Amino acid sequence: MYLRFLSWFCVCVLALALPVSAQTTAAPAGGAMPPGVVLVARVSGTVTMVNQGVQTPLNVDDQIPQSATVITGQEAASSVVLVFSNGATTQLGADTELVIQEFLQDPFASTIRVAELTEEPSASRTTLRLNRGELVGNVKKLQHSRGSSFTVQTPVGAAGIRGTTFRIVFRPSGTGQAFFQLSTAEGNVGFAQGQGGGAEPGGGGAGPTTGTDPNAGGGGAGGQGDARGGATPPGGGTPTASGVVDVAVPQGQEITVTVTVTTNAQGQVTAVVAPTVTSTAPIPPATMALVTQAAQQIAVATQQATFTSPAPTPSGGTTGGGGEGSTGGGSTTGSTTGSTTGSTTGSTGGGDTGGSTTGGGTTGGGTTGSTSGNTGGTPSGGNTPAANPAPNPPTNNPPPPTPPPPRVTVGDGG
Repeated sequence: MYLRFLSWFCVCVLALALPVSAQTTAAPAGGAMPPGVVLVARVSGTVTMVNQGVQTPLNVDDQIPQSATVITGQEAASSVVLVFSNGATTQLGADTELVIQEFLQDPFASTIRVAELTEEPSASRTTLRLNRGELVGNVKKLQHSRGSSFTVQTPVGAAGIRGTTFRIVFRPSGTGQAFFQLSTAEGNVGFAQGQGGGAEPGGGGAGPTTGTDPNAGGGGAGGQGDARGGATPPGGGTPTASGVVDVAVPQGQEITVTVTVTTNAQGQVTAVVAPTVTSTAPIPPATMALVTQAAQQIAVATQQATFTSPAPTPSGGTTGGGGEGSTGGGSTTGSTTGSTTGSTTGSTGGGDTGGSTTGGGTTGGGTTGSTSGNTGGTPSGGNTPAANPAPNPPTNNPPPPTPPPPRVTVGDGG
């Protein structure tokens, strides 16, 4: 009887453990990542940010929130270097418009120095949209097995970056033509070419034009271990059902095409007709020199960049020195703080945007979410006084007798 009961008990435990084990294994792939941090490491000339319809100038250590647009001036000296908390860095040239569509990242264990990284400290997902201009980037080795991806979308197609140094240019000429170039100076890039496209309302330029993700699984190019499936020799292309052609752009190769574009009254690209790209060509020395120079400038600008992923604070928000919510230098959504100067943490602005939620990091100009920002604060807004100590229990001992007043002795005057 005892053995039969023990057998049934073991079967029940095993049946309960299997779903829990499967859920635990699947959690990293399906779990929601908090927003990462994008900091301004260097500014030259005129550089502005458009966030929720408000345009403001950018300065070193400012943070770029999700969905914000970074715009550089038309003068040749205008440029900006952005550094991401996963170690990726980008430099935007003059007359460039870039949208941070999404940058999410899992928390990591300790403070990191970007200059010392060879791979990202934790899994991340990045989607940028280059509406026009020039972008040179360096992406550390990604944790693809944990769902990491880094995609740069353009009106011509999407580039899936796999840990590499690259350059992307998309410049409309104003005469119905546009120049597009994708160069891989180091590593490997997968290019998914889209047919057509359209402007995204309020985005200031063309929206995504590709029907496939160059980082996703399933056929296509991947000459150097691309996780999407079958590897195609460098330069080869694989048409897909959505009309997209995948092309591997390996180290030392590039794609250069002239496309026909349609623009609206505001000069935004609304449609693109591009020739089908099925091969690549060697990068000319002049282009390679431009990429090398930009990569050196990025390295100098981010030499002191550091990021810290603090322990999460209780949900419901914190106060940063008074008031309900987070208004005096507290924290907002996120879990990672950063510094590009070594002395300024987060960004140069005081306070933050909106009330504080989970995470303890900063997103819009706040200071250190888990240290300086939270000093004097308490969960869920408002200040909670410290708990009073328990009163001493009464005793039956009588109070001590009151001492008599001091005696005053008067002398005899002698």
